[in-house]
Amino acid sequence: MKKLFLRSLACVSVVCALESAALRSAPLVSQSEPAVATAPRELVMLRLYDGAILWGYITGHNAQQLDFERLDTGGKAHLPWNRLDPALSEQLLELYGYVDHSGDDVIIEADRLVLIDGTEVIGQIINRTANELWIKTATRTFAVPMLKLQGAATRVQVPALDVFTTAEMYQQEAAKLDPTSAASYWDLSVYCERIYDFAHAVESLTAITALDPNFKTNEIQVALERNTQKLKNQVQLEALRAMDQARARGRFDDADKLVDAFLATYETSEYRATVTKKRAQIAKARELKLRDEAVDLWLVWLGKLIDAKAREAELTLEGALGYLDGGLGTEIVERVTKQLQQTVSSTVTSDLVVKYWGERANGRWRRASYGYGTFLLGDSEARKGLVKEENKPEAQLSETDSERKKFQERIDRYLQNQEMVKKAKGSSQDDEDANALFWKQYPAFQKGQWMLAHYVEHSGQYQLGKPTFSNCPDCGGQGTREILNAMGRQNSSNTGQAPTGSSSQIVDCPTCHHVGVFRRVMYR
Repeated sequence: MKKLFLRSLACVSVVCALESAALRSAPLVSQSEPAVATAPRELVMLRLYDGAILWGYITGHNAQQLDFERLDTGGKAHLPWNRLDPALSEQLLELYGYVDHSGDDVIIEADRLVLIDGTEVIGQIINRTANELWIKTATRTFAVPMLKLQGAATRVQVPALDVFTTAEMYQQEAAKLDPTSAASYWDLSVYCERIYDFAHAVESLTAITALDPNFKTNEIQVALERNTQKLKNQVQLEALRAMDQARARGRFDDADKLVDAFLATYETSEYRATVTKKRAQIAKARELKLRDEAVDLWLVWLGKLIDAKAREAELTLEGALGYLDGGLGTEIVERVTKQLQQTVSSTVTSDLVVKYWGERANGRWRRASYGYGTFLLGDSEARKGLVKEENKPEAQLSETDSERKKFQERIDRYLQNQEMVKKAKGSSQDDEDANALFWKQYPAFQKGQWMLAHYVEHSGQYQLGKPTFSNCPDCGGQGTREILNAMGRQNSSNTGQAPTGSSSQIVDCPTCHHVGVFRRVMYR
């Protein structure tokens, strides 16, 4: 098998006809320490990293290099593995047993349950009753009440050690063993190394030596040394795996605690450098998770809070504007921070949430509409952007001037809101009642859309696209309607004469209140 594999690796593998039988069967001499001898000499082609080709014989190898005798010059070369073509190097390392399979998790399908409190349960459903689901994991078997489930169970791929113990997995695989086959023992040893059962891996490798001393001689030696060393450090290696598992599950605080415990317990461990790297990996994974979750939750809470406010029965336009200009932004940050602390990491702060939101990548565009309430903005604000304006480059401002500009914009927005409220109240008692009635009867959903559009357009926290407009369906975008009086004008009552004919009158459109359009905002 090894001979066929090497031939396929090199693409061309030819036994040199001019070589004597004695030379081909001569024992190999390794030119490096602690390189070990390989099988009988065989002419192979090696492809190097830079594309060059070498013909010759592999005379030895170790974890750092490949020993090679050139066919053209007879010279001896010691080639580091990274000098070979990456694909060839990877396959040879695998062939000679230098690849550590303990990091290759055995993956199986399991059941994922989400509870109403957001907790995630992953295991294998082993029994169902009318009121409960029984779940098996590697550490316990327990019941989950149906009433606590948020939805149906889904199937996910997880490491097998999350569901079964090492002993259970070994028993399942050992049942497939052919005790007369060295290859079967080899497969079992590889499997045992992947499930961190190093004792049974050593046992299987030792059995191969007794059964067939010529089977994968070099690979067996390397694997036996590696698994023997791992067996001595079993507890430490399982601790490293627990760190990776906690990180992969998003339990970053637990992963940090495991790192701290390892460094405090094993002060002279050879894995301390590895654990330090894992701490950096945990920190990076946590930041990536927080960045994604902060943006998603920000948008979720934006919609939730506005929707809840819009459903308040006594909400006035003045109250809505006050909430948008004051409390909403602070409440979004507080809600997002609290949820991230519960679901991702207790180390999250409101400053980090604001930072991640400000540094977010461009997402998809979303839309909010002022709808029938567009007229509440006033003519100029409602139609702003309807006519294409000349783009003028903004002058570069100092930090002080920039702060002054933001402060002035806040003052201007406050004054605009006050003017909007004043107009909404009207100049007379009848006008006031009409506008109050409009806002009160405005559906909660459309109130929410109006508030959302106003907030994203004026808060300065969102990227805005070009606004879009649709004509009022009542006046067709004109802003006015023509009223025809078919009875004509009535003459003075003391003349006794009949009406003099029909007349028409231009009035503001009662639907759009002279604005003529409905405004939509694009944001992200």
